[in-house]
Amino acid sequence: MRDRNVQDIVAGAARSGWEWFEGADERIRERLDVRQSLEGEDANAVSRAWADFAATPGGEKALLALAKATLDRTVFFVNLGLDPMSMAVFGAFREGQNALAHEIFRQIAKGQGETLLPRDVT
Repeated sequence: MRDRNVQDIVAGAARSGWEWFEGADERIRERLDVRQSLEGEDANAVSRAWADFAATPGGEKALLALAKATLDRTVFFVNLGLDPMSMAVFGAFREGQNALAHEIFRQIAKGQGETLLPRDVT
């Protein structure tokens, strides 16, 4: 790998391209490729585990309860008597719950070899 200083690295990044990563030593790039491959295998194993869980009677029951408690509920509503900040915080909290539930269902779909479309939050 050639010697570079911080200014060269920042200047390379500022050009918006990824070409400056090509300056890395070939052995480092090979190790990164192996690491990324293992991370991909781990991600697929997690998706398959979620799909296996969903295929069990208990898993199906738990996931239906999760959907009922999150995705099937209203995220944001106006409650008379609450200040706007409290309503906004509650809405953000509920959206976080929904995002997590959606990610679980996305992982199940991925583990089953399907593609789950992005969630419509409008």
